[in-house]
Amino acid sequence: MRGNFETVTVGQGPSPISIAGAVIRYGFYAVGALVLGMIGIGIMSLWKIPPKTIDVPPAFRITAPGLARLPVSGHVVTSSLLGRAEVRQYGRLTNRDIDLAVVLVMPPKGVGMGTEFVQDLRTLNLLKMTRMSLTQTHYDMDTRFGEFRGTEMRVDTDGRWKQCIAFRSRFDSPSVYVTGWYCDATGTKPSADAVACMLDKLVLDKELDSKEADTFMREKMGKRANCMAQPVTQTTDTGARRMSSPQRWSQPTAGRNYNYNYRY
Repeated sequence: MRGNFETVTVGQGPSPISIAGAVIRYGFYAVGALVLGMIGIGIMSLWKIPPKTIDVPPAFRITAPGLARLPVSGHVVTSSLLGRAEVRQYGRLTNRDIDLAVVLVMPPKGVGMGTEFVQDLRTLNLLKMTRMSLTQTHYDMDTRFGEFRGTEMRVDTDGRWKQCIAFRSRFDSPSVYVTGWYCDATGTKPSADAVACMLDKLVLDKELDSKEADTFMREKMGKRANCMAQPVTQTTDTGARRMSSPQRWSQPTAGRNYNYNYRY
């Protein structure tokens, strides 16, 4: 006797190829998310980690005679952004007397020194809570260590404006640079030549933390004294140009510097 049998249709599952594709796709998403997360954590860590002070004295000092009567202080700071920064201060910014702050920075390899004049000083809590302004007066300063760019700066010290010069080195070596400021007594305009000659009297008392920086600075320190400064002048293009008519030139305003744009 023949029985009745029902035919059961079994649905087809996902193919091995589609499963492998899904695994690869979601694995790629997971790896991408992990990489982006690590980058984000790295960036946030650079911004959140504050500079750390090390309990050691700076390895350098300034031997200019005019600074001998001033109180001296110094400290060393490490930062994920700056590397190692050694700070030496003569006098106090808030006093009516002169003061000098010199910061010798040894940045991490592959990290530039930044572009803003007082960027590093604010990062190191120097000038951070101080109202200051940079002027448009610049100086090229030469020392035995190399070139510096100076800019006149005004600092509000307890309601009094102090006249200063901020400076940043332009050394040939990427292993070290020097930045800081010098202020004369309140109301007195500082001399860029005097600042250059102070910086020329930088000496090392012990070996720097960076071998490359130590070698560079000691080689320059062995040279004879050399210091001078001159105002930066606007360069002029002497090439032949076809200028527009005078009626189309922009009109100058008193008290400001202008670069005239000619129409060709």
